Amino acid sequence: MSDIVVVGAGVIGASIAYHLARAGSQVRIYDRVDAPCEPSASWASAGGVRSQNRDPREWKLAIAAAKRWPQLDAELRAQTRFRQAGHLHVVENEHDAAELRARVERERSAGIEIEYLDSGALRRVAPALAATVIAGAYTPGDGAADPRATTYAFTRAAQREGATVVRALVDGIAREGDTVVGVIAGGNLQRAQTTVLAAGSWSTKLAAAIGLALPVTIRGYQMVLSMPSRRVLGPTITATGRALSLKQLVTGAFLIGGGWSVEVDERAHTCRPVKENVEASWETALAIVPELAATMPSTAWGGLESEAHDGVPLVGPAPGLEGLYVAVGFSGHGFQIAPAVGDAVAQAIRSGTQPDALAPLTP
Repeated sequence: MSDIVVVGAGVIGASIAYHLARAGSQVRIYDRVDAPCEPSASWASAGGVRSQNRDPREWKLAIAAAKRWPQLDAELRAQTRFRQAGHLHVVENEHDAAELRARVERERSAGIEIEYLDSGALRRVAPALAATVIAGAYTPGDGAADPRATTYAFTRAAQREGATVVRALVDGIAREGDTVVGVIAGGNLQRAQTTVLAAGSWSTKLAAAIGLALPVTIRGYQMVLSMPSRRVLGPTITATGRALSLKQLVTGAFLIGGGWSVEVDERAHTCRPVKENVEASWETALAIVPELAATMPSTAWGGLESEAHDGVPLVGPAPGLEGLYVAVGFSGHGFQIAPAVGDAVAQAIRSGTQPDALAPLTP
């Protein structure tokens, strides 16, 4: 019997497995052969590493994760392709600028390394911004990484620490009375003292089958990739009043997200981009960085995310069920905090108490 079974080998599940194994727990992590795979969030994500503009309940995790990212490659002995080029959240009118300045002060007082930039300072960081942009919040320690490479890095590091990766789909969670006793995979019961449900958009179905109704829904979001272009943008960009997340990759291609929806087939657990939303996403990015006019969209794809009822993840023991710990509902912004989530969850499971960083997220 494994001490712990982790369901899901996306970036959250892989990080949890790594930190548990490193601490000495016997761990098995279950997922399909090609995980992370389409349409999982760890496969589809833009890989933004953003500590600012988060719910205060995530601040401790975001701060802890921000300290980990620059050293993560050395720690995991693999390439996450993290690029510390900063993150800018920009505004285009004075009212939003005033609100942004107040947010910067709140986040700085919480320990986040953030600064308010006026128009001149902003253009020293990102000269390619449109003339309509008047101010921004800048977190220089942020940036972006490759979500698939990062997930693989955590998985391989977990294996080096003694975790077993089982490339098999979990058919269901095994429940006996009010206790979860493991998982059913390949028709066989695999017992565990603790089962961790971290299966992203697949989590709700697995939970519902044992009578656990998670306040989480499945949402599908698109990404648009441009043809390569000359290098004009360092930091990643988001903007008030616009559905936008924008970064320029080392290849010169622009990667555009921001919450534009895709067509979702929940029954088949698939999704596909919507032409009108691809075009609207491109126009939105062009309005903030006019240099996009020098290139054009190359491809688009969608991914499925588990979105919590209030946009803040649920991480902790499942109410009313012994032996089940959930890490779900990361709502499109779990990638940056993944290193800190894995560490905190490992502490919680091994000690039996929620660390301070997870207390606000307890289901």
